[in-house]
Amino acid sequence: MANYQTRPLRQLMDFFAAHPQQSYTVDELAARLAAQYGDDAPGKSTLYRLMPRLEKEQKIKRFEKEGSHCSYYQITACTHNHLHLKCTGCGKLFHMKDTASKQLLREVLESNGFSVDQQQTVLFGRCRSCK
Repeated sequence: MANYQTRPLRQLMDFFAAHPQQSYTVDELAARLAAQYGDDAPGKSTLYRLMPRLEKEQKIKRFEKEGSHCSYYQITACTHNHLHLKCTGCGKLFHMKDTASKQLLREVLESNGFSVDQQQTVLFGRCRSCK
């Protein structure tokens, strides 16, 4: 099945690329895209259809913030091999230093015989600003 670059998809990915450390609900995305693109912006139904596809293609990640039942989405702009740290307070995504990531992954493998998929792994907690 071919993946076409539709106008709504380009607009959405351009928006995510411009805000790589932020996460948004579909409602927030729809409002921000409408403010940026006006009547040409993708609607909520289009966004709801795009999110599972982009998540499956690992272009975005889906999260739930602490105390919320809403899904938040954020671009997975990183191609380096390291773990990610997600703040449950402000929603920012941080990149763990490569050396610390490697050390933790090695420890998990040696202690548990378990190989972690770095592209799928996010550690949740609170950043310095939200503590």
